[in-house]
Amino acid sequence: MCLGKAWNLFLGMFVIFALTGCIAEDYDVGVPTAHLNTESHLVAGSQYIQLTEANIDWRSSSGEVEKNIGNVEEFGLSQEEINVFPNQEASIEFEENKENGGDIWTDPTITAALWMNGEKTDIKWNEYREFRFPTNKGNYVLEVTFANGNKTAQYVGNIVIR
Repeated sequence: MCLGKAWNLFLGMFVIFALTGCIAEDYDVGVPTAHLNTESHLVAGSQYIQLTEANIDWRSSSGEVEKNIGNVEEFGLSQEEINVFPNQEASIEFEENKENGGDIWTDPTITAALWMNGEKTDIKWNEYREFRFPTNKGNYVLEVTFANGNKTAQYVGNIVIR
């Protein structure tokens, strides 16, 4: 009988310590990468383009990343052009930071906008972050913001609608 109580006590303590270790561990280790995914029946295959990091304020167990680029539209226009068609479908996707073992995001807030000539227009998308580019031709800056708790990362792309 005494051995059974000791075993139950040991098992109970083991479970408590195991759960305590899981709760205290910080799994979030790095800034994710953002990608623009476009599909076109007019162009062979689809484009999967990594967007450029802009303003970053990210603190985690693997360290801190802070970056401030200043004017988002100006910085975005200095990036390599991404050509799309008017009203073309696209989506925004994020990938884990695999250098540090990957991330677990708890409920990120993700927003996007297009800049043109100092004017910002919010992008409306569905639950899969799918949207359509405007029908008006021109040069736009795509701005995507990923926020998870007190961590934020902003990405840009130089979009040319032809």
